[in-house]
Amino acid sequence: MTRKTPELEAFWKMCEGRMARRAQMSLAETRESFDNEMAAVPLAPNCTVESFDLAGLPVEKITPRGAPSDKVLLYLHGGGHIFGSIKSHRHFVSRLAVAANVTAFHIDYRLAPEHPYPAAVEDALKAYQHILGLGISPEDLIVGGESAGGNLAAALLLTVKETRLPQPGGLYLLSPWLDMTTTAESYERVGARDPMITRAGIIGVAAAYLGGQKDNPIASPVRADPSGLPPMLIQVGSEEVLLSDSLTFASNAAMTGIDVKLHVGAGMPHAWPLFHFYLPSALEAIDEAGAWMRQRLDTQRAAAA
Repeated sequence: MTRKTPELEAFWKMCEGRMARRAQMSLAETRESFDNEMAAVPLAPNCTVESFDLAGLPVEKITPRGAPSDKVLLYLHGGGHIFGSIKSHRHFVSRLAVAANVTAFHIDYRLAPEHPYPAAVEDALKAYQHILGLGISPEDLIVGGESAGGNLAAALLLTVKETRLPQPGGLYLLSPWLDMTTTAESYERVGARDPMITRAGIIGVAAAYLGGQKDNPIASPVRADPSGLPPMLIQVGSEEVLLSDSLTFASNAAMTGIDVKLHVGAGMPHAWPLFHFYLPSALEAIDEAGAWMRQRLDTQRAAAA
């Protein structure tokens, strides 16, 4: 493991304190606390924000100055499927949009336990269809998400495959949670090092998300056939219990011939680019993701031409 920098040491301590406080909160309090904390992070400079309602689904469009309107990112926020929102992730989506030079959409999909699986997948599919309906070519679209949003991004594209809609130009996954079980190797080998996620916590949020339903390959994409999915970038930290999810999914995808770029950030915690206001290494990861998206969209446009 890479030696922790002073910034990482401070971040670790901050996470431990935050997790201890959240353990005493109700779900409603956790949602409000997370939204308030993360919404206080400023938007990336020179971005405009437009909100609209898509048949009951709140959607936000973020446009960096000078970004083309026909190159798009659909981003799905994390939060264990039980918290997180447009408010909490606006700052991060704006930075991805600037790094990739795209117009970004993100949504307030329905959360569990009030709305268990497959409500969030249905909302993501509605947003995906809306973007295609705007005349955006699928090759000019990237779908991305972190943690539970990474689960939702992969589930969306598996559903897109089932419904025979066109796949987007790329899939960006940040510390994705892709397995509803807690049987992967990283729970044992990394669990004691993870400052954010525990096995007990995953069991609880998985139960809330599934709502009594059986697990399946859409809810747990590590058990799905990924053939036909687009090229993907996966960023995951070496210090998170979800590491095995990324390794397994990347291997499964590569075995089908998909172009996969996997970056395991040595010494990095869960979803570290989300915390760019704490960690300098997060800004580097955002730049990496933006460069990959630009390359994918340019490649796809050239291929279409």
